[in-house]
Amino acid sequence: MPHLLALSGSLRAGSSNGAIIDAAARVSTLKVVVFDGLAGLPPFNPDLEAVETPIAVAAWRRELSVCAGVLISSPEYAHGVPGVLKNALDWVVGSGQFMHVL
Repeated sequence: MPHLLALSGSLRAGSSNGAIIDAAARVSTLKVVVFDGLAGLPPFNPDLEAVETPIAVAAWRRELSVCAGVLISSPEYAHGVPGVLKNALDWVVGSGQFMHVL
């Protein structure tokens, strides 16, 4: 069954972005899978893959490769996305999982 992958760009337990993601998962007519592994992603370093792709990175890529779309709720920090979200996106720039996701 096609599903949306939802993630919050905030790691704070009581964040409004996390609440938005949780609410979307509850009320959506589509299946929504909440990805909560952003905090576990190591800092982006392509040299890590020369040895072996980190487990958390492989899980992130796998989730992206099987979803039909992505829903992101994120705060804005210093006129941009939070570092944890930027880091997650950096891990999939070269691998291509994000290219065909809606």
